[in-house]
Amino acid sequence: MNDKQERFLISEKTQQEFLDQTKVLLLEEHGLMQCGIAHCREQFSVFRKHPQKHMLIYTVSGKGWLESEGRRWLLEPGSMIIVPAGTENGFGIAEEGWQIAWLFLDTTKDWPALVTDEISYLLTPTAEVMYACIQTLLRSLSLQIDLSGAVIAHSVQQIDLLLRTPDITSQPRHQVRLKRVFDRVQRQLHKEWDVRQLAALYPCSEPHFHRLCQQYMGRSPIAHLTRMRMEYAARLLRSSEWSVQQIGEIVGYPIPANFSTRFKTWSGMTPRQFRQQPSLADKLLNIKNNPV
Repeated sequence: MNDKQERFLISEKTQQEFLDQTKVLLLEEHGLMQCGIAHCREQFSVFRKHPQKHMLIYTVSGKGWLESEGRRWLLEPGSMIIVPAGTENGFGIAEEGWQIAWLFLDTTKDWPALVTDEISYLLTPTAEVMYACIQTLLRSLSLQIDLSGAVIAHSVQQIDLLLRTPDITSQPRHQVRLKRVFDRVQRQLHKEWDVRQLAALYPCSEPHFHRLCQQYMGRSPIAHLTRMRMEYAARLLRSSEWSVQQIGEIVGYPIPANFSTRFKTWSGMTPRQFRQQPSLADKLLNIKNNPV
């Protein structure tokens, strides 16, 4: 940012998709001038001297940075940064594989809960949701026109809802990072996770990760992992026709006896009893999901 000239340095490996109100008129009605997603690779940096629109960047994975007026922000997964129009800024990739969603907002619209006179930075669980909404919006353009219009309208409404309530979704840094770790685990419950691997995803030491789980979740990392496995197994037992053995393997218990023992400790019933007594199963799930 030394020469104060607007510039873009983007490698050939970066993949970007965007659309604006010229393609989707409904965007303009909601104050959205442009929105898009990007997978930034190798080299990616942008400097804007006199931006005419408010800019939002949601980081889904990897890390980026943003500089303005001598300050620097680290854009980590689960972060959202809001840069008001007219604010000189530069941003770019900090490590390999920065995945983002971004929006430009109309300055003639009122954004009282979102845009202030200064750059705002927060951690929020909505980053992946915003990315998914924009991606759906992009993909829907290839659908038959009537279906495309319905999907676009729904997606734009979802984006508008996320933009209008950012303060509700703001969460402490440690809580967002823990959620990111266990979201990853949820997608691989069959894997033999241990505390060392979980702490590495955060990343932090094993003792510190244990303390964070106790503070924000009220239980140890392994106890939380076990609860995730049992809750998912319970839902599969109620909603699928997979065998008990198959469900056990899905949630990380390849030996049926181990799964049955663990499930009975958690629920008071064996997996087969749980499946055979749907009314008791529903009652148990309600209690587990809504503890007093």
